[in-house]
Amino acid sequence: MYSMLSGKFADFLRNQYREAFSGGMSDKVSEALEPELVNLFGLKVNPSMFTAFGLTVFILLVCVIVRIFIIPKFQKRPKGMQIVLEGIVGYFDRSATSELHRHGSFVGPYVFTAAAFIALGTLVELIGIRPAFGSINACFAFGFTTFLVINICGIREKKLWGRAKRYVPNIINILTDISVPFSLSLRLFGSIMSGFIITELLYAQLFTSIVLPAFVAVITTLFHAAIQSYLFATLTVMFVREAVE
Repeated sequence: MYSMLSGKFADFLRNQYREAFSGGMSDKVSEALEPELVNLFGLKVNPSMFTAFGLTVFILLVCVIVRIFIIPKFQKRPKGMQIVLEGIVGYFDRSATSELHRHGSFVGPYVFTAAAFIALGTLVELIGIRPAFGSINACFAFGFTTFLVINICGIREKKLWGRAKRYVPNIINILTDISVPFSLSLRLFGSIMSGFIITELLYAQLFTSIVLPAFVAVITTLFHAAIQSYLFATLTVMFVREAVE
């Protein structure tokens, strides 16, 4: 009996190995990178777009609920949820204001919103939903929006001509600034998609019925969601600070 079970287990391992290093793994990667398009008002779109729209609605609803039911109950001596909210808002305001002076009131809310969207848009993997940044278009949207924020702050600080003079003596500055939205977008897409692919492979390959792959997938998702939201927020503040200096 023991030898028969050992033989079956060995055959199972052998089949899993062949699948992992033949077409099985490549098929999973292809499905993650090129999912089947879905219909949206007659247009074929990436399913990540539905995640992005749903997440936007969710965030707006949470903001409305907080504004109507929680903020009016704030007290001079904070406690509970008030401490959490004031701590989050204070952190982003301080990180922006200390570096950007009068631009902190504008950059802080944007950085917080972008970081929250990136984190939540990645964490939806835990409930089996394709991440919002599983589409390169979503990443480019964030990258170019940040590029606009950078230049708006630069023009506000130095006026249009002052900002334009940055490019006159040195053409390298033009190439550097043009590369900013692309580097932000591609870094975001590469990092989030790599985590998503790892999660998919862990569930699809060896020992999918045991706790270990699920545990590793959860840790991976939490880790790269936190890291990518933090990096995007930090880089945004850094680029804006460079624009206003």
